[in-house]
Amino acid sequence: MKNINKDKLKRDAMAKARKHPLFKKYSQEARVRILLAAEIYNARTKKGLSQQKLAKNIKTTQKEISKIENGQINVGVDLIYEIAKNLDLKFRIGKTRLL
Repeated sequence: MKNINKDKLKRDAMAKARKHPLFKKYSQEARVRILLAAEIYNARTKKGLSQQKLAKNIKTTQKEISKIENGQINVGVDLIYEIAKNLDLKFRIGKTRLL
């Protein structure tokens, strides 16, 4: 049996994935979710709020907040607005400040 180089397999898999037509789209979407997750987590912890308290304030569940902070779900504009308002975050689209 040949000795398999695990690093080479990982590189080959990533190279193959990058060639997929949807790779760039999915990568950009994941990046946005991760950046949003980090901003929300940092603002929430800075204010000393638990996930449960934030969820109660914006009428959602702790599980939903956890998924948002882990970048596991796409978040709608209405929920982003409520979170931003509750955490005193700026909410801007282009040059227009919404909050």
